Amino acid sequence: MENNKSKQKARKRLYSESLSALKKELRALTFEPIYGESLKEIAAKLTAKIQEIVESYGYEVEFSERAKKEVEGDIYYFVYPLKIKTKHSTKKIYLEVEYLIYDENAWMGIVTDVR
Repeated sequence: MENNKSKQKARKRLYSESLSALKKELRALTFEPIYGESLKEIAAKLTAKIQEIVESYGYEVEFSERAKKEVEGDIYYFVYPLKIKTKHSTKKIYLEVEYLIYDENAWMGIVTDVR
């Protein structure tokens, strides 16, 4: 009985450590602005990058159809809810992204936070 509890505890610790590592890797995207000609193009590139990172951990990601958004002039703030499906459960991670026009028709997207 005692041995079984320690195995479960070790499994839970491994799971939470890899989820923490995933969040750290997603936070590293804050240093990589994404450029494109439209919000749609940047969102597609960001989605592909996130999916690649999540799948490298052996998880599945489900992107929400809607995102919370705010607009201030030429700056758009989006909060994307992501569902990360692991072997043991499903966790929600919120990805905050800022889009802005930096040239006439050129856009830039920056991940600002991961919660």
